[in-house]
Amino acid sequence: MALFYKKKGTSRRDRGEGKTAANWLGHDARRSRLLETAAQFNLIQGLIAQALQLPVGHACRVVGLENGTLIIAVPSAAHAAKIRQLTTTIHQLLVAKGQRVDEIRIKIQAGLRPAPITGVATPPVISQDLSDQARHALVDLQQATNNQELAETLARILEKHQAKRQS
Repeated sequence: MALFYKKKGTSRRDRGEGKTAANWLGHDARRSRLLETAAQFNLIQGLIAQALQLPVGHACRVVGLENGTLIIAVPSAAHAAKIRQLTTTIHQLLVAKGQRVDEIRIKIQAGLRPAPITGVATPPVISQDLSDQARHALVDLQQATNNQELAETLARILEKHQAKRQS
């Protein structure tokens, strides 16, 4: 007689169940509240990042929401000063989006790194050919100027556009 019996069918591990943290957190009522809180913090942080200007909004981290008090962590005193100026804007935005926030507190955490900025692309550089009138005006300015640096810069611009015309 064998001491170990082989189960018929596949185990949970083989079926792929329970492999994600979200799946694991969703099985228990206490853990599912943690998942809901993380989703709420992520939503509030996203709203703040969208509403505020780029460097300030992405430097903020939502670290707490207790009894209507939102706690935001920032990496420096300069960020904290800017966020303090914008607390009414943040409060109005969050209330408009259905979040219950009565007070906003700001904590400075020196080691906090800004969130990676995604979805922001640099605009494409659009280059136009110089018209004959513009080219002649640049040549005249290059010859008339006493500033050597300006003359060299104008020469580079003219060379660049001359190369474009030939290609």
